[in-house]
Amino acid sequence: MLIRFLFPLLPCLVLLYSQCVEAWEVTCPSFINITASKVALESVVPVPWQVSSRYEPRLWLDGIVLTQDKPEKRGDLKPETKKLKGKEWQVWDTTFNTGKESDKYWISCVYNSGQAWLSQPVPVSSKSCRAPYLKEPPREKAVSMVCE
Repeated sequence: MLIRFLFPLLPCLVLLYSQCVEAWEVTCPSFINITASKVALESVVPVPWQVSSRYEPRLWLDGIVLTQDKPEKRGDLKPETKKLKGKEWQVWDTTFNTGKESDKYWISCVYNSGQAWLSQPVPVSSKSCRAPYLKEPPREKAVSMVCE
C-alpha cells in the first residue's frame, strides 16, 4: 500500500528535487469581509459639502501586486507578460532579494481598488514569481501566485 502511494511521487523526488522543494504558492481569497470603513478628514469640509460614507462590508479581489520592500513603501514592481503553455502570465523577477528587510519582495492581494491589501513576504530563495494575467478583476475567483 505504501509503495502504491509513493510511486507517483518518485519522479518528482528523484528527477526534479530542487524544483519541487523550492516552489511556493499562495492563493488570494476572492473576497474579504470588513466590519466598518470610516473616513477621517484632515480638515473641515467646505460648506455646502458634507461627508457621506458608502460602507461596503465585502471587498472583492482586484488582483495581485508584487512589491520590493513592504507594500506601504509603494515599491510596486511591473511584471512582464509572457505566454506559457498557451496561457498569459504576469512574471516578476525576484533575483535581487538579498534577505535584507529593504530587499525582500512582498506579494499583496489587492481589494476594492486598493482599499485593503493582504500581504506576506516571498521566500528569499525565490528567483521568479508568476500569476495569471487578469484582463479584468477576477470577482468570485481566487487567484494564485507561484514563486520558484
